Amino acid sequence: MSHSLPPENAVLGAPFNACNELAAAKNANLYRAAMRLSPERQRFFLASYASMRVIDDIVDDGFLELPDAERDAQRETVIETINQWQAQIISAKAGAKNPLPETGPLSGDVYEALRLTLGRSDLATDPWIELADALHRDVAEEPMDEWDDFIAYCEGATAAPASIFVYLLSARFDPEIGYTSPLTNPPIYHARDMAIFCYIIHILRDLPDDIKGPDRLVTIPSEMLIAADITLGEIRNAIGQGKYEELDYLGKIMLEHAWEHFETGQARSGELLSVLDTDEADTLSRLFTVYIELGGAMMENGYANFLKDRKSIMETTAQNSLPDVSND
Repeated sequence: MSHSLPPENAVLGAPFNACNELAAAKNANLYRAAMRLSPERQRFFLASYASMRVIDDIVDDGFLELPDAERDAQRETVIETINQWQAQIISAKAGAKNPLPETGPLSGDVYEALRLTLGRSDLATDPWIELADALHRDVAEEPMDEWDDFIAYCEGATAAPASIFVYLLSARFDPEIGYTSPLTNPPIYHARDMAIFCYIIHILRDLPDDIKGPDRLVTIPSEMLIAADITLGEIRNAIGQGKYEELDYLGKIMLEHAWEHFETGQARSGELLSVLDTDEADTLSRLFTVYIELGGAMMENGYANFLKDRKSIMETTAQNSLPDVSND
């Protein structure tokens, strides 16, 4: 049976309620999957997710949305904020007091939640450090010219956070010793390729929304745009005019790369089954199924047809595999 509770009624306690407010705001698939775990692991997930959400929002919803002149003026300040965030993460892992209670990006509650979970676990800070590296790339606005640039970005932006979820699937909690995992390979080994697969599907799924913002918020490497003989401006016009057929080839070549990572990812995530209980295996399967079904819908009738019926497909796939968090 699932251990999930409605996010608005979850009995988490301070300081985890503050983390839940941050994590539940977007009700993302990963959040909905994690809320099927045991309460102790829900708390660890919420602390981790909230700590990452804070800094990601500062960069994506704050800095990258600014006009050119304002970004240039604030770039060094945001870089310093990322460095302060990283210092708070390292300190929380060590179980120490918040080193930046007044100026650090992590609030007192989020910091304390992370100290009580990450600080009592055998999980290293690597996922947070890798995310910081990806955010540094964002703030520096490094060009994403080739597919290899995209994969390097994915290592921190999506594979690293996913590795925390993999860790939590396998982890066990003991009140005396905290969280431990029996995994023999690092969590990133099992998480990397499926996370990249899911991220590519996520990009294609959300392209009509993301293209409304600045070009720098669309994470499609130039190599793919050149191969599809299309520009971001032409994508914006095609979506605005409902000419989805003009995006069919871009979707096709992106999906080909996605399924390549799926094959490796499926094999490596399958290796997890020997250490997962039935509930955890079911949760992992449900999470992957959302993206597999989305990718399948894009492949079956073409990306253009998916875009025409995007909202209903998104609602159906999510509700089929990861219904709204509830007492089930």
